[in-house]
Amino acid sequence: MYFNHAYQKTLINTNNFYSTTKNTVSTIGVPTARVAVIASLQTSAYNANTVVDTTAFGATTLQELPMIYLAQGSINTLDKLGPFAGGYKESVKTKGINPKYVNRFFRVDPTCPVAETSVVCLCEGAEAQCGTSYYLRIDVKGSPALRFLTHNAYRTYASNNICCPADPNDPTAVDAMQIIADWAWQISRDPIMSNFILAVPTWNDGSYDAAGWFAANPTADPSAMFADMQDSGSDFLDGTEYIPGTSTNLCLPLTGAYVDTQFGTCSFHPQDFYELAPVKVYLSMTDQQGDPCVDQVFCVTNQDTLGVQGSGYGHKLLRDAILFRRYMQEQYVYDPRLREVMNQDQVYNYIVGTDFYTTYGILHSVPRFNNPTSTFDNDQYLVTIVQPDSTCGTDAGKNTQFENWMNAYLAKAGNGVQLEILS
Repeated sequence: MYFNHAYQKTLINTNNFYSTTKNTVSTIGVPTARVAVIASLQTSAYNANTVVDTTAFGATTLQELPMIYLAQGSINTLDKLGPFAGGYKESVKTKGINPKYVNRFFRVDPTCPVAETSVVCLCEGAEAQCGTSYYLRIDVKGSPALRFLTHNAYRTYASNNICCPADPNDPTAVDAMQIIADWAWQISRDPIMSNFILAVPTWNDGSYDAAGWFAANPTADPSAMFADMQDSGSDFLDGTEYIPGTSTNLCLPLTGAYVDTQFGTCSFHPQDFYELAPVKVYLSMTDQQGDPCVDQVFCVTNQDTLGVQGSGYGHKLLRDAILFRRYMQEQYVYDPRLREVMNQDQVYNYIVGTDFYTTYGILHSVPRFNNPTSTFDNDQYLVTIVQPDSTCGTDAGKNTQFENWMNAYLAKAGNGVQLEILS
């Protein structure tokens, strides 16, 4: 029976692949948290178990380097624990990699997270009327809201325009920034919604940090915020006119800004949940009964910026590294004090959950030529190499030296496998 499964190995590489003059350094010389290509067999050109120079492949033939393996310098600072357990500073090695049996060679670049933004704006040519309440309903959906509240979050905010026109039959325009300031103030002081969304009113030549203002003035009311915004130069009586200035739109962007509570390394547990999904923000104008209505004063644009979940975080890779170390009989314990005594906290120095990482993957097979069942089969191994990436959405973490060497090595095997770039 065939099982579509690969044994996984996770190696940590903090810089370029370690390389040196051919046949001069063995696996014991590979530096901490660095990965090197090692000659697996003794040939006329290479000594077995020595570091291969990956700065160039040159004219080396497949007969001179028929198989390699990868070795990572141990991240452990102690070689012996207690009177019996030892060898922890020995380098970490993979199975032999025959280029003819490599099925895939790929690189996975991290992806930047993008917070979702929905916007409500003063409609073009519209005027906000004095004595009229405008109702903005906000729905926050997604995994963060469900985990925090066990249901999606929603709230309707009514603007409090307490002024009244002198003549009810002759509507009087009011500065629309007063309505925007009222909504922003209510959102910023909402004990639930303020944890999920950030309200920052914007106009042609500026923006206003409503949450920052409320934090500095926790007892002030919306009229004080409106007055402070007016001091910034805002006066919107008409959607087509900005006084002073040029034609523009007054808007209130609402950005998903949920930050999940996470534990530090001291109390870290591999089964801890970590949130990556962005919140979804939906806006709608309603009437007094809360029913959707066609409002010609304020216009809504949902998903003005579509939320994108980030990838390439250290959260998963840290857990993969711990699992692989367990396979090597380096048992991970949950008690932080015992973890310190057993020198198991070192992995946190090289993989940080909130940082970004570029990973390389080599999927290869190891055939079983002597199988008691007389059936030719093989084991699959996936070697994952983790490299820090200073940014996301770029190839800042790529290792051009290793990519070129590995591509040239695989090309000599003639099986058509070359580097794939994923994200």
